[in-house]
Amino acid sequence: MAPEHAHLQQAAEWFAVLADPPVSDQQRQAWQQWLAARPEHAAAWQRVEAISSQFARLPAATHRRAAAQALRHSGRSRRQVLGLFAVLGGAGLLAAAGQGRPLRAWLASERTGTGQIRDVRLADGSHLWLGSRTAVDIDYSASTRLLRLLQGEVLIDTAADPRPLLLDTRHGRLQALGTRFSVREGDGSSQLSVFAGAVRIEPSSGRAGQVLQAGHQVRFGTDGISASAPADPARQAWSRGVLLANDRPLGDFIAELADYLPGYLGCDPRVADLRLVGAYPLGDPERILQALAGSLPIRINRRLPWWVTVEPLAG
Repeated sequence: MAPEHAHLQQAAEWFAVLADPPVSDQQRQAWQQWLAARPEHAAAWQRVEAISSQFARLPAATHRRAAAQALRHSGRSRRQVLGLFAVLGGAGLLAAAGQGRPLRAWLASERTGTGQIRDVRLADGSHLWLGSRTAVDIDYSASTRLLRLLQGEVLIDTAADPRPLLLDTRHGRLQALGTRFSVREGDGSSQLSVFAGAVRIEPSSGRAGQVLQAGHQVRFGTDGISASAPADPARQAWSRGVLLANDRPLGDFIAELADYLPGYLGCDPRVADLRLVGAYPLGDPERILQALAGSLPIRINRRLPWWVTVEPLAG
């Protein structure tokens, strides 16, 4: 489970303190007490440290010494101690894998980095667009055209071919039925939006599948398939470098914009339900943040150069 917003903010504030020497013994002791107080704090620190490794690092010796002192007085079991050492010491491994990106994604047939959008013409003539931080394995054989979405979002315009075109996510398998569709993978489910033709869905849970027609979208995961809703034009607009918002919650908009920025971009729950309308060029995410701050009762808080949150004007 992802750390809560409040814990992430606390972790970011502590990171800013420790990264700005001189750090007093009292400050270091207070950080150690905070870190050892709750497992959620350790998880939040892991997230901050993993992201920070792309930009700046505290000396490894500082982590080891502080962790040893904090754990010595925390009263945790050996298993818990080892787990928290892994949190503090393992962030370098997470960074090496791209902020926790699975190694398999780095070895994918096609992938994009932060802020990149790519379009690829496949061997059968199908057109594949990859959104930011996306990885796809392509496995064509004499009998099947198979794509594996390892992370991120894709838009596919299929070409006529006697072989079935299948797309796998960790939440299920999709079969294109002469179609144009997009798939966005999330932690708990994948979102399918169909713009032409139809797509057959087979959830990995083994629950009954269904065929989704053009003009509709659903989420599918371990709980089955959600009720269908009208297909969101935003789910293909990104392929043209545009982030659409049509009466969209700010929190949802920020979560998608975060894929196009390095570091961390989060939204305070107190403003997450503000509604947003507009079309925003993804080529300049910083300009989008400035536009949001100029049109909504929010402020852009930069606790660190790579840690940005959208917060209420007051508080």
